Amino acid sequence: MNIHILGNGAWGNALFSVVKHNCPTVSIVKRGQKLIDPDVVVLSVPTQSIRESLKNISTDKNIIIVNTAKGIEKSTHLLPHKIVQSIFGNDVEYYTLIGPSFAQEVIKQMPTLVNLGYSKKNSNNIKVKNLFQTDFFRVKLTAGVEVLELSAAFKNIYAIACGLADGLGYGANTRAKLIVLAVDEMNTLYERLHWTIDSHITAGTVGDLILTCNSAESRNFTFGSLLAAHSVQDALTMVDSTVEGINSLTSVGYFEKKAGTKLLLADFVSNIVKMDNPKMVKTNFENFVKRV
Repeated sequence: MNIHILGNGAWGNALFSVVKHNCPTVSIVKRGQKLIDPDVVVLSVPTQSIRESLKNISTDKNIIIVNTAKGIEKSTHLLPHKIVQSIFGNDVEYYTLIGPSFAQEVIKQMPTLVNLGYSKKNSNNIKVKNLFQTDFFRVKLTAGVEVLELSAAFKNIYAIACGLADGLGYGANTRAKLIVLAVDEMNTLYERLHWTIDSHITAGTVGDLILTCNSAESRNFTFGSLLAAHSVQDALTMVDSTVEGINSLTSVGYFEKKAGTKLLLADFVSNIVKMDNPKMVKTNFENFVKRV
């Protein structure tokens, strides 16, 4: 197969280190580089760059798209699969690879488990899975992509809340409470949207949430921790990398309206960022955790 990874960042290089075990001809495509008639395209760019990156692909044949981005397009509130469909049509063969997987640990071949969601069940499902499956990088196939992608976007929001708790000096008990609230909130969202949750989807939902909400290696967690004492802009400058949770916050209201439910924890994070007042963060956090 002619496989190209779009994105030359840490995660793109981590995926390259995995796929080359199964396909030595895999290549990394830098931003702006043109692609002619690829067989498989792996999206490893920020969600806000997906649309621009896909415009560099020229093909007259059916291609396979594997998304690994975790976010929501700000201008449209679209998840990655909807962005791809808006360019290649609803018949595109699409997968999304989501799970608890820090790039440097993947490169070091530390045992990792992720989900590969598919939009259509066919003979290619196993073939695509086997592009990524190794002894150390294990992949579970799951039906559907919506739950995985929405979970991947919202877990970044919840990681900001857990980082904030850490920055304010709270410990594991408080983070565990926030994670439980996040799980309940996401499950309510899926139910209200009438999305089916595959029984094998735990790695890409709860697993990814736990990882992101408990480590300074997470950019969103680090950003939240910095908000305890710094302005939003200063915190972003200090992280010096994409904080997808910030972008996803703009879609909280959209999904609340679509699902007909309130998302208290996501709303809290959104309000903290909008308020942008480090002097009031501790009081607001204490008031919030007392009533949930």
